[in-house]
Amino acid sequence: MSNLVKEEDLDIFLDDYFKTLHLPKTIGLSGPLGAGKTTIAKKVIEYFGCEEVVTSPTFNIVKNYKVKEIDIYHVDLYRLSSWAEFIDLDLPLNSENCLVIIEWINLIPEKNNLNMDIFEIEIIDEQTRKITINV
Repeated sequence: MSNLVKEEDLDIFLDDYFKTLHLPKTIGLSGPLGAGKTTIAKKVIEYFGCEEVVTSPTFNIVKNYKVKEIDIYHVDLYRLSSWAEFIDLDLPLNSENCLVIIEWINLIPEKNNLNMDIFEIEIIDEQTRKITINV
């Protein structure tokens, strides 16, 4: 699925994706700085009912949110430099009732070893993004 999406239409675009979203799930977000990776991560986390303020985990690398029985891990790989560092995070990938959202997934070439949906985001202009979801 690939669409040109304006920020005000992001919720409508994501609604179609949410209809097919089942846990456990790993979602990778790929795109340049300012493309909207954190914005999409926030929308997905909020979809599960999180009422906490969701911010980019750039400096923490991993933020964890607990929503009812669901564990949500929001990961930012920007400061990691290897597959080994990613593995050392010891994320509960594919664990029951778990959602893992990984920003900058394009920085680890071994990403194809993971079973995940990947959002590829391209900046078209200040208000528009081309979002391709590979499931």
